[in-house]
Amino acid sequence: MTMNHYGAQTQEHWRKHRAAEYAQIEDPATFFTAKGKEIAAEIERRTNEAEQQQQAGQSTDFMANLASLNNVSTTVRDEVMREMAFTEPGSPI
Repeated sequence: MTMNHYGAQTQEHWRKHRAAEYAQIEDPATFFTAKGKEIAAEIERRTNEAEQQQQAGQSTDFMANLASLNNVSTTVRDEVMREMAFTEPGSPI
């Protein structure tokens, strides 16, 4: 099983900012590989929801629609990473 970039970013954050908790993880590779998959699934779920909601009010301007979808994707990714990866020490795992 290979760790995705969300897992790698989370692991790096924990190594720097949640060092005491990181040190207690028995198998960091397995933990952060699973965490990365969980994050990716949540990003996909929320992005799909947001895109479906946005399609209802879509314009006929392709570039405007593309920019809007890119904005949704970036916003969702940033929100999920803040909630699930870039957490403070003592936050729930």
